[in-house]
Amino acid sequence: MVTKRRTESWLEESDRWDRMSLDEIMANSEPEDDIKFVDARPKKAISLRLNESLISAAKEAAKDLGIGYQTLFRMWLIEGLRRYRLQKLEEVAGRKRRSA
Repeated sequence: MVTKRRTESWLEESDRWDRMSLDEIMANSEPEDDIKFVDARPKKAISLRLNESLISAAKEAAKDLGIGYQTLFRMWLIEGLRRYRLQKLEEVAGRKRRSA
């Protein structure tokens, strides 16, 4: 159970952070190298056959971005699907405008 005093201290801290500018927050922060972002959603493993040159290029790009190459491939797939869906929505909207 959360006590009233504990809740008030959370609210006070929240208000303190809300009053700070981004510059103040950055000045009072220390860099953290060991941060790991975890996506807890379950994933299904699949098999893709890719050219070694494509994998090497992705590994190099991923290294520049500070992420794993499989994560980068996943991000590219997500972005490609997002663009495909937007294109399809625009096509449907265009057909509706022409038929109206």
